[in-house]
Amino acid sequence: MFTRKKKVIIAYYLYKKMQQKEKRKKKMWVHPILLERKSYGIFYTLFEDLKKDETKFFNFFRMSQVTFQKLLTLVQDKLRHVDTEMRESITPAERLAVTLRYV
Repeated sequence: MFTRKKKVIIAYYLYKKMQQKEKRKKKMWVHPILLERKSYGIFYTLFEDLKKDETKFFNFFRMSQVTFQKLLTLVQDKLRHVDTEMRESITPAERLAVTLRYV
């Protein structure tokens, strides 16, 4: 059978393992900064300003607002994802804007 010393060592080992699991559980699914994307994100702040000035919009996306909207209506069903309880998905307009900016 186990001696008292071995039991203490096993108990200490199990205690340390439980502490490690608790530390891993504390990781967050979505960082708090990303939760405020709609308030402070570049798309939501810059895009509204760009829509007010057609020249700036064209320089940023290399297309007019009308063309952007037409393209968005063509591809938005394919770009749409489902929101979950954990986080909101990126909107089709935002996906298209990022794609156009970096292409």
